[in-house]
Amino acid sequence: MSAPIMQAVPTLLNRKVVQVCLVICMLFIVTLTLSQDVESDEDDTNEDIVVTSLVNNDVENPVVANVRLLSIDGSNSELVFTEPLRGQFSIAPATSACLQGSGCEWSTHNLSNDSHSSSPVRVSHAEINGQRQWIVSDIGILHPSNDKEGRIIAIDPSTGQTNVLIENIGRTVCAEPGDLDADGDIDLTLCEFGHDEGTVSWLENDDGNWTKHVLDPRPGSIHAIPVDVDSDGDLDVVAILSQLSEEVMLYRNDGFGNFSSESLYKANVTHYGMSGLKAEDLDFDGDIDLIFTNGDTMDFDTPQGVNPNQLHGVAWLENNGSGEFTYHELVRNWGAYDTAIVDFDGDGDLDIIAAFFQDTNQFPDHTPRTQLIALEQQNMSWIRHDIQMDAQYRFLSIALVNADESELSLIFGSHDPFANGGDLYRLALMQLQVPVDSSGS
Repeated sequence: MSAPIMQAVPTLLNRKVVQVCLVICMLFIVTLTLSQDVESDEDDTNEDIVVTSLVNNDVENPVVANVRLLSIDGSNSELVFTEPLRGQFSIAPATSACLQGSGCEWSTHNLSNDSHSSSPVRVSHAEINGQRQWIVSDIGILHPSNDKEGRIIAIDPSTGQTNVLIENIGRTVCAEPGDLDADGDIDLTLCEFGHDEGTVSWLENDDGNWTKHVLDPRPGSIHAIPVDVDSDGDLDVVAILSQLSEEVMLYRNDGFGNFSSESLYKANVTHYGMSGLKAEDLDFDGDIDLIFTNGDTMDFDTPQGVNPNQLHGVAWLENNGSGEFTYHELVRNWGAYDTAIVDFDGDGDLDIIAAFFQDTNQFPDHTPRTQLIALEQQNMSWIRHDIQMDAQYRFLSIALVNADESELSLIFGSHDPFANGGDLYRLALMQLQVPVDSSGS
């Protein structure tokens, strides 16, 4: 703006025009000063959020499917994230230096070969037949398809040797370990998300031979978690299904690998967008409750006129100790995808950090957008704190690193398959101050 003014000065040949120019220049200086003050104020509002890249940011539009801290023997041992479009996952020891953003020692693994193009979406770990293994859920094809390209792969961390446990199945997004038939070895749950075809299943381990047992013949399973919900000493399976089913399911175990199915919650619309499930004793009464999110819009099936901030959100299912559940609303907000359960205010109960993925151009520009919400628990009531941020990080998955008297550190990867842009990271550490309400403490 100043350049045109300076270029015009030589042409101003009379005093009035010069005076006008001086007035314009003075207005320009005042405007510039005011604009600088506004920018400073904006910086002040965001100075509590610090983002540090944890890995080389060598791609313009990262597509990170899952970020996870693998807990071994009760402590955080490894940090892992998956990049299905690049066919790889990366893993690093979860040292204090790494988790504080000062250096991670990464190893990257690509499982593609001449006959299979790998697309890993989730990594867990298990001790199988006496050997610790990484368990990789390979979706095979990221876009919707009924092709049977999914598989589950076990990897020996010490040697890198791979073993395909099952292949030629539908698009596969989860495999979690547990002894599901009480025979003393580790079996696996299986989320065969598929497309029109898929299942919730479990894989029976018979001395290294794996047999698939179908629990539910419907597609759309996202998470299937082995957990004892009824305190009878065996592992049941809880799962969340999307793909028009939009339901939270319990598959109750009789103790010997025989399961009966029960619906715990079913949405009344097919565009509900189920997206994630966590199991945690949220109310500290000695049993396992369930926390679930709905906010997926990647099928682009939300009817016009629906307000996503009323449709999407986070809820929990309270367990009475016998595996019977009561639904409780937590928060409604567009794009709910992941949660981290933690006591962030240090008052001895569990709070929730919720992350929201909000794809551009699906809803009107004026639709309110909040990417991160802290839910502070006070005597089983929940206080909502919106974490204000100007940058668009495109959260899909988060992993909590540390929470200490409302100072929070979490790890995230950006998910931008549609190249909408923003402040994007393959993997980053976010440090922020969580506002808390001290009135009830």
